[in-house]
Amino acid sequence: MPPENDTAALTRLTEKAYSPLVIRKITKFGFPIYVGIITDDNLDSLDQVVVSFVQSEIDKWKSDSIQDKRWLAGALCDLLTATFKKTEGVAVTLYIDKTCISSLYGDFMNHAMCRSEYYSLLIMGTGV
Repeated sequence: MPPENDTAALTRLTEKAYSPLVIRKITKFGFPIYVGIITDDNLDSLDQVVVSFVQSEIDKWKSDSIQDKRWLAGALCDLLTATFKKTEGVAVTLYIDKTCISSLYGDFMNHAMCRSEYYSLLIMGTGV
């Protein structure tokens, strides 16, 4: 016979909302910024959040330092995670100055199938 508080044994996986994956390409700065996000939040402000962040850090985006660009990809990933509270995963991919940089959070970091779906769609989208 199962214990009375059987719901205590449930894992986070059984509570998942099956949020859709959205990939957005932003090219306002002369290089593509791809943002993949799995969330139930309203994403109407996504472009504005990304553009405001890039504009506030424009000196680092224009620097010759690969490390600056790596930091910015991670910082943008962290910002999106904090801004959209229902986020299950964020992926930020930059192709800037002949360098591809990717930063992952949540489901993209932990689940190979999420990474596979993101990168497959990214390859398909850039090849169209």
